[in-house]
Amino acid sequence: MVTSYTEQVDGLNETDIQRLRSQYGFNELPEKQRSLFALFLRQFCDILVYILLGALALSVLMPFVESEPITIRSFLDAGVILTILILNACLGFTQDYKAEQAIALLKKLTASRCTVRRGGEIRIIPSREILPGDLVFIETGDRISADGHLQQESHLEMNESSLTGESIPSEKTVDPTARDLPIAEQKNMVFAGTFVTRGSGEYRVSAIGTETQIGKIAQMVAETEEPETPLEVRLRRLSLLIGKVVLGLCGLVIGAGVLHGFSFLEILLVGVSLAVSAVPEGLPAVVTVCMAIGVRRMARKHALVRRLEALEALGNVTVICADKTGTMTQNRMKVVETFVITKDENNFLTLIAASCNRAQLPDIGDPTEIGLLEYAKDKGLERLNIDQEIVPFTSEEKYMKTRHRSTGLTASGEQIFLKGAPEKILSLAVSSKQEAESIFQKNEEMARKGLRVLAFAIEEQGKIRIIGLIGMEDPPREGVKEAIAQAERAGIRTLMITGDHRDTARAIALQVGLKGEALQGVDLDTFDDAELCLRVKNISIFARVSPMHKMKILKALQCEGHVVAMTGDGVNDAPALKSAHVGIAMGASGTDIAREAASIVLSDDHYATIVAAVQEGRRIYDNIRKFVLFLLRSNFDEILFIMATIVVGMPLPYLPLHILWINLMTDGLPALALGLEKAEPDIMDRPPRKPSEDILTGQWWLLIMAVLLSFSVAMGLYTWELRRGIAIEQARAAVLTLAVFFELFMAFSVRSSKPIFSVGFFSNRWLLGAVAVPFALQLLLIFTPLRDVFHLAPITLLEWGMVFILATSGFVLFELLKVIPFKRSYIHDGSST
Repeated sequence: MVTSYTEQVDGLNETDIQRLRSQYGFNELPEKQRSLFALFLRQFCDILVYILLGALALSVLMPFVESEPITIRSFLDAGVILTILILNACLGFTQDYKAEQAIALLKKLTASRCTVRRGGEIRIIPSREILPGDLVFIETGDRISADGHLQQESHLEMNESSLTGESIPSEKTVDPTARDLPIAEQKNMVFAGTFVTRGSGEYRVSAIGTETQIGKIAQMVAETEEPETPLEVRLRRLSLLIGKVVLGLCGLVIGAGVLHGFSFLEILLVGVSLAVSAVPEGLPAVVTVCMAIGVRRMARKHALVRRLEALEALGNVTVICADKTGTMTQNRMKVVETFVITKDENNFLTLIAASCNRAQLPDIGDPTEIGLLEYAKDKGLERLNIDQEIVPFTSEEKYMKTRHRSTGLTASGEQIFLKGAPEKILSLAVSSKQEAESIFQKNEEMARKGLRVLAFAIEEQGKIRIIGLIGMEDPPREGVKEAIAQAERAGIRTLMITGDHRDTARAIALQVGLKGEALQGVDLDTFDDAELCLRVKNISIFARVSPMHKMKILKALQCEGHVVAMTGDGVNDAPALKSAHVGIAMGASGTDIAREAASIVLSDDHYATIVAAVQEGRRIYDNIRKFVLFLLRSNFDEILFIMATIVVGMPLPYLPLHILWINLMTDGLPALALGLEKAEPDIMDRPPRKPSEDILTGQWWLLIMAVLLSFSVAMGLYTWELRRGIAIEQARAAVLTLAVFFELFMAFSVRSSKPIFSVGFFSNRWLLGAVAVPFALQLLLIFTPLRDVFHLAPITLLEWGMVFILATSGFVLFELLKVIPFKRSYIHDGSST
């Protein structure tokens, strides 16, 4: 890409930005767009829709094989089936469209950002706003947003496996290389889509969007379909299993009908309609919509879900491994105490703290380094520019070493500063026994106060001398103590993981109400896997740990059968985040690599948000369980009813139109509304459900009870109607209305494990609407000429009374079961209380 910007050290100015934006647009790759029409057509790509299309074809064919004259009325059944088919497609389209909108919102919320220099100022901007000529700062953990030439680098290494397939990090340099070299050999270039694994640097953007190397390789960045979650897979399998059973039963219905004198085409159409009605084909779609709505709700609570399977795992979490800094504490570091070996070196200590430092005021960089800069600013001291970053800080090295040039420092005009964990700096320094003891004691004293302690030193003639210590306060976040207590009530252990001193961690743990033993990383190294599995039961605080220790802790917890949520923000946290059941990255302070590896990103880095996410995960699973039960309780009685009437020689109680009408009125809207149910009041006062627990655990006998009850009341009413000698159209109108109303009332029964009066009959306004619409449509069907299209007749006041009494019987029975004091494993709260 040839550019014509002003290459200046201050970066692009506003004139450059406006001109380049109009020329190059935004730094983004074209996404695969699916038209709304294609989304609508996709609703017809389903085996059950094919069955319904078969029913439509049969209804069109039947007038031609019957002996009666063909009229427009002969095709009314086909017209109604076609209408129902289109309405089903519209409902499916609406569900899929909402799901896609939620996913689009999620991508927007999790969009990456980068640090640039523009007009001489350091700014953080969305990556899509990068332009050719921008000067971009990068450091360990960053994901490169655009191709560019390195201007500066310090120990810079890149993971370029997304382009080269090579997993070994590539070392970078500012020295020019030939343009026609392979990507792996272009050492002065960085490329979009790659990651910084070590060091830092600054590059000038040369290509954005489709002009980048990764943009030119379309297949590597093509949009793919979101994979099904484990829950969706299980429900789809359940639907297929039920489908096979239903098809077998429908085959029996067809066989029985033919044996009892029904025409083959007539009973075939009935059997096909029963199959369409009885199979809960809407389950996977409703689950997707429910999860998509959950994603939006969690985004409003500062938890951005990157993988839908995390929503299911959240409800199972038994242990939360949370970083102390930033998650349990405010991550706003303030210097509150200093200690120097020599009294007259206070200002020199402050100079080292400000100079051995990569942050920029007011808020660019690590909070600890920002706190040190603010302390130096308050004391009126100017920092020295970094000439060379000799050792960049990493969680493994635990220290940083920089070279500075300035007149007046030394005879050579240069000085080497060090900053890091006191134990690390002490191990590098040459100190007298008395000095080492005083530093050690002061470090312990500060740590016991809950302060983060850093040591500062200089290197002179190859020897390192400690200047002093700085203690920084990072108080607990508001609400963390309450959130830990809430998690404990929910049967969830909280483990604090930190790189800080053990005494610092203990002090903070005491403030947030965390109890248990403390263990240091060096001790972890002495345990084998079996021993750690035993010890981890009693340990709540892990101090001075490295990212590799996190993996060891995770494996020990998982070998004990725990479902673990693990937080992380660094490059080397990625393996633990990927291996955890729920990997949680920090959105504010985390690296791009950590966010890519995680299944959830916290936009506020707050521990309380993790607990809120667990609660939301439980609510989502509860609601999925509720509408699964609702759909399955309502989908088998028609088969039994029709089979029984055929066997005893009664006329068919439902025509194919009636069966499809029941399916349309009762399956879609109420199930969706149940997915919006509020959380149970005791949702965080019960233990996590077992991962092995099936969604229908303890439910089968109640499902059978519901089906038998629905069949019994329908059969009773139909028998009573026929014995009265009324017209078949009137009897069918009564049992059709009963079937619709019975299932709509049952929707209220599955709302909660508590009696309806304790949760409020009107508390779910979505369900009220979802029931009111089909209720009104059923009344419209019976009281208007539309009943003639469905071959129905008006029903009497007596029949209306019978219908309402019988329709509420299921609701009343299941509400009574909630207040009977016996072990109720049927309660849809995921527990066996």
